[in-house]
Amino acid sequence: MIDALAGAAAAPAAARAAGATPNDKIDQQQFLLLFIEQLKNQDPLAPLEPDQLTAQLAQFSSLEQLTGINTRLDALASSTAQQLGTTLLGLLGREVVHEGDRIRLASGVAPEVAYSLPQEVTALAATIRDAGGSAVRTVQLGAQGAGEGTFAFDGRSASGATLPDGDYRIELTATVAGSDQPLVVPLRMRAVVDGVDFTQDPPVLTAGGRTITLEQVLRVQPAGDPDRDS
Repeated sequence: MIDALAGAAAAPAAARAAGATPNDKIDQQQFLLLFIEQLKNQDPLAPLEPDQLTAQLAQFSSLEQLTGINTRLDALASSTAQQLGTTLLGLLGREVVHEGDRIRLASGVAPEVAYSLPQEVTALAATIRDAGGSAVRTVQLGAQGAGEGTFAFDGRSASGATLPDGDYRIELTATVAGSDQPLVVPLRMRAVVDGVDFTQDPPVLTAGGRTITLEQVLRVQPAGDPDRDS
């Protein structure tokens, strides 16, 4: 009975010595300290069963392995983040061709967007939406063959009025002969990188007020390259 009471009192004391409270998570050192105290203070008439001893040792081994894995993963994540930051900073002042459908209208002028048609289409339409998602104009581009093309929005509404400056989104849809489903055509555009936003996770590029993720970048080239291809 005395040994049992000593064992019950020893575990909390060991926890306090290890700097933990009964409700705290314990680390490897604290676990091992409690385990040793448990062995020292177990009742000789009712010692810890072998299967219980094996289970606790297995838990300790798993904890040690998981801690090591987490440490290595944290180091890898930190190294990857540093490499990504270095890569993004190296794109400052460079021109990138990237996926995207958002344009910024300024004084009636909007950047040109490029697209690629995988097959001939009987009709192609560009729908321009404002920041709220409302369609402000639809431009019919007619039938087109497979290949590359470009579209330049003139900054005017359906009534011909000049639209206010701001951000707009372009949706390009095509009609294919023999199909009832419209084909959504992805867009590409060019931009000169003027900043890197490290407040986002992961960091993103900025260009003219727009944000560009590294996954959206298709190609990097010198700014103003006369041989560039959208």
